[in-house]
Amino acid sequence: MLAFTHLFSATVALTSALTPVIAAPQPFSAAPALAPRASVCNGDASLCSRLYSNVTYIGAHNSYAVGTLAGATTGKNQEQDVTQQLNDGIRLLQVQAHRNTNSTGASGIDLCHSSCELENGGSLESYLTKVNSWLAANPNDVVTLLIVNADDQSASTFGGAFSSTGISSRAYSPSSNVIAKSSWPTLSSLIDSGKNLVVFIDNSADASVPYILPHFSNTWENPYDQTSVPFNCSIDRINSGSSASNLMYLVNHYLDSTFNLFGTNVYVPNTAELSTTNSLNSIMTDTNNCASMHGGSWPTFVLTDFYDVGNGSVFQAAARMNGVQYVAKAIGNATTGGSTGSGSGSGSSTGRGSSSAASKLGMMGSGALALIALVAASTLV
Repeated sequence: MLAFTHLFSATVALTSALTPVIAAPQPFSAAPALAPRASVCNGDASLCSRLYSNVTYIGAHNSYAVGTLAGATTGKNQEQDVTQQLNDGIRLLQVQAHRNTNSTGASGIDLCHSSCELENGGSLESYLTKVNSWLAANPNDVVTLLIVNADDQSASTFGGAFSSTGISSRAYSPSSNVIAKSSWPTLSSLIDSGKNLVVFIDNSADASVPYILPHFSNTWENPYDQTSVPFNCSIDRINSGSSASNLMYLVNHYLDSTFNLFGTNVYVPNTAELSTTNSLNSIMTDTNNCASMHGGSWPTFVLTDFYDVGNGSVFQAAARMNGVQYVAKAIGNATTGGSTGSGSGSGSSTGRGSSSAASKLGMMGSGALALIALVAASTLV
């Protein structure tokens, strides 16, 4: 009996020794947080998977030059300020930058129309601050800024203004500043990375500021300051050595009128024709012509004057080119307009654009000196 007891005890001891010790279960380590993916991009889910270069954006020509239609003779091109432009759906902001020793901004750059004595839209820093605030509040929208560098200032001068306003952190900075049309990132990629601003400049881009990209190496344009329709969609401005078929393109869809002052032709927005120029039919006729001439692709950018005339028709045109549904909404100070179907979208001029070129001098009054400054600066860009 004693031997059996010892054998049992030995067996228990051996079994205990051979039984693996199982540690208490540990909680799973937390997975790294994933950045949320954009589900809606520039107002429509279907655009998220599109390349940036394969979307059409409506632009505001001289977006800082804000005033009334009557002010078109003294350098105005828009009725709404930049924040309202963005709220309404403008996704290309074009500005003209000049060196101004009297600027209130540290960079010394003001946004002026040909001459800062003619039309001064304020400092670059003030403008960028407004755009930055809007981008922060609308992270699922990609906006493009096109700078006309009228005084050939260095990229680093512009970079100082971008850095001081904080907007540089939102600017897309590719590995190469020349990008083939087929190689741009998708809208969702830009949005998910927090880079919802794309910046171009028409000259003096360099590697010291990698997010300010050379415009004419990435985009070509048709002629500007056109005074008759149909619009000419021939290639007018492109970087030497670039192939148009490999680039995005910008359509200057704004009509000018001219009048002679002291032997010089002065170009101003043709306000009498704005409701026609900005109509769905006019824009689609122009862009269809461009597409037929240039490989069947829509323009990436369509630049307009007084975009709010037509009460949404310019955005209807973009929706049609992008293949998305247009949702009517109030534009600027107007009531809700436009249609969700395929109507003309021509809107109404509301009687604001009835002036003729011959009567423009009469409207100027005290603006005559500004007009003379305009002539000295040649034509409006």
